[in-house]
Amino acid sequence: MEMDKAYRYWLHSLPGVGDRTIEKLLKEFGSAEQVYRAMNYLPSTMFKKNGLEGIKTFSKTWEVEREYENLLQRGISFCTLEEEGYPARLRKLIHPPYALYCMGHMPKEECHSIAIIGARECSEYGKYMARAFAGKIAEAGVSVISGMARGIDGISQRAAVEKKGRTYAVLGSGVDICYPASNQRLYQDIQDTDGGILSPFPPGTPPNKIQFPERNRIVAGLSDLILVVEARAKSGTWITVDMALEQGKNIYAVPGRLTDRLSDGCNLLIRQGAGIALAPEDILAELAVLTNREGIKSRKESKGSVGAARFLDFYPKSAEKLLKEMTKAGIVVELPELLAELIGLCVEGEAKQVAGSHFVKVHER
Repeated sequence: MEMDKAYRYWLHSLPGVGDRTIEKLLKEFGSAEQVYRAMNYLPSTMFKKNGLEGIKTFSKTWEVEREYENLLQRGISFCTLEEEGYPARLRKLIHPPYALYCMGHMPKEECHSIAIIGARECSEYGKYMARAFAGKIAEAGVSVISGMARGIDGISQRAAVEKKGRTYAVLGSGVDICYPASNQRLYQDIQDTDGGILSPFPPGTPPNKIQFPERNRIVAGLSDLILVVEARAKSGTWITVDMALEQGKNIYAVPGRLTDRLSDGCNLLIRQGAGIALAPEDILAELAVLTNREGIKSRKESKGSVGAARFLDFYPKSAEKLLKEMTKAGIVVELPELLAELIGLCVEGEAKQVAGSHFVKVHER
């Protein structure tokens, strides 16, 4: 067993000790084990009033090796900032969470991911849109990130599971506590379909409203962009949106009727400059743009190309129609890969994007 991780688990489980204090302790003593061995010499100024005494009392009954073994036996993995397996997207945050607990699998770094969020008390329109967008996005191989809350969050993640896609739920409680309890089946299905249940809080931590902003920050941090399906003008969804904007993430919103209060938030976001999500292909096209911005060269129709250019015409074709034509011609390609090439062709001046995810040929090749 990795004893250094066992000591880190002890450190992260200390009552009243947050990530900033952990950072100071590690800087002062070098490792979690050294903090443990210096228990009687820790400066009380690092902790809240009577905090040091609480830590000593807690540690008297905490058997470092046994507690970590119990954690692993319960199927819970534990990953800290010191490890290579820590999500690269979260490392980019100003103050990344020191640790993440996981039941199931951690998000795959090489895969794009989208946060789909929205109202808990959603309409039938919102439910339909959540299923439509999440299902198509998951089917395209893109991970769906959300908080497994009632309403849009849980519906989106259920749709991803049903399409055999990957979805990851970030909880405002410990990973061993299914919240809300009504999502117990989804909670298990996510783990059984290569997804994961994640939390920055130690197992056994009950849900608490003061913990949900941190949950929302991690949802945004793990995602390449944010899709708001349905939200009121004043909604908890805005917390995630604000945090995503602070992180430099793009926001998309599904428009709704002007008379529908559950669409006020989405319509307001669009008025403020958010992207308009009219179809899942709009989101997948945006991911293709992000891929090219990150410096991944678009491939021409030669070695390494999927050959999209020869299927283009002078009248618009949707990416989905192009995919069907290529599949019929015996070319195996995923939708995100096709979109990446189409955006690359636009950058090179050989194609033009029109009406969302529709593309046309610019000139004869």
